[in-house]
Amino acid sequence: MMSISDFISLPKIDAHNHLNLGMRYASYAPWAGFYIPDFPRRLNGLDEMHEIIGSYTRHRTKTARDVMDLLTLSIQDAIADGVTVLEGSVDIGFVNHCGNIDAFLTLVQDVKNKFDGKIDFRPELGMGKTFGIDKIQEWAPECMRSGIFKSIDLYGPEVEDGIADFANIYQLAGKLGIKRKAHVGEFSDAKSVRRFIEFFELEEVQHGIGAVADDSVMQFIKDRKVRLNVCPESNVMLGSVKSYEEHPLKKLVAAGIDVSIATDDLMFFNKSVSEQCVDLINYNVLTEEQVKTILAANVASYQ
Repeated sequence: MMSISDFISLPKIDAHNHLNLGMRYASYAPWAGFYIPDFPRRLNGLDEMHEIIGSYTRHRTKTARDVMDLLTLSIQDAIADGVTVLEGSVDIGFVNHCGNIDAFLTLVQDVKNKFDGKIDFRPELGMGKTFGIDKIQEWAPECMRSGIFKSIDLYGPEVEDGIADFANIYQLAGKLGIKRKAHVGEFSDAKSVRRFIEFFELEEVQHGIGAVADDSVMQFIKDRKVRLNVCPESNVMLGSVKSYEEHPLKKLVAAGIDVSIATDDLMFFNKSVSEQCVDLINYNVLTEEQVKTILAANVASYQ
């Protein structure tokens, strides 16, 4: 059986990490000043996850200092796992907590400066579909033109309704050389994964595991050299996959698709990149050689 110590010392990336929930619950609770009952635990899909967020974590974050603290806690826990490159998502809604766009940009840059030399932190601009599109249209271009954000990500319901509202933002990202990502394929089908990749010209997909249901879509992903940032523990804890033994990552890797192993929301799912690497091996999803090859290739792609 593999152990976590076998992987903590290895360089690795985390390319799918929502920094507002990217820390250990053990790190969050003392800062928040409260406990969430029976947590972390397996959840009944995204609805139950959003219920907990709405009841507990969203209301705890009110000020710019709170935002600074959340980002700091998440980055510290990534460093503790030996993550060397962190593409961490900073939600655009935090502009409201900071007071204005300039203060928001200054805060993110200050966090980046704070960890220079300790981790390669590459801020990612996170945009929720359910957040006001008018504000996103107002703020996102300035955020991208600031040079602070190296990638963008769209999350929320994995449906095509409303994606046209973000077309111009992704077009601008392409012109600026900002990496384009979006959430799709954790609960949606292979067709939707292909549609999002084509519509937004994505370089990476957050999740994307629904693609395994269609060999032609997997070939399309491989041909386009799109990386899937897969979060096995999230998939199991939310019920999109029944168990590690049945995780589609095995099929994706066998098909030659570029993947990474990521945390998603560490506070909810409580498994670091290293811990998930161990689980993938111990549950016979991937071999030790396959996992180490994935980690090394991921790190090399940033050099």
